[in-house]
Amino acid sequence: MELLKKNELEIVDIVTPIAKSMADAWSNDDYQSFIGYFEDSKKSLLTEDDFKTQRSWVADELGSYSIHKIQTIHKNPDNLVITWKVSFSNRRELGLGIYRFKEKYNEIVVSSCIYFH
Repeated sequence: MELLKKNELEIVDIVTPIAKSMADAWSNDDYQSFIGYFEDSKKSLLTEDDFKTQRSWVADELGSYSIHKIQTIHKNPDNLVITWKVSFSNRRELGLGIYRFKEKYNEIVVSSCIYFH
């Protein structure tokens, strides 16, 4: 697929559904779907108990979240870092979602993601 050689519109078309799927999984408390796009070496770093604990810290305050417009696409030699504006169901102010994508064996995977609110 050669993700890093794609233009910005192609990148958006490829990675946005992944980020939206992960946002839906987080919002629906679906651990398996949330880690589904993680690269294999990262899946074991976020256990189901850790996932539930992290959600319990923020779910009541922020509620569910949705991915909005991409803010930046940053190409590194072996990955993409993409930032999105995100909205939360229990908060007026927007937050920021940051994802790092890699291509492994012709598959797009997430090597990290974080949300700032």
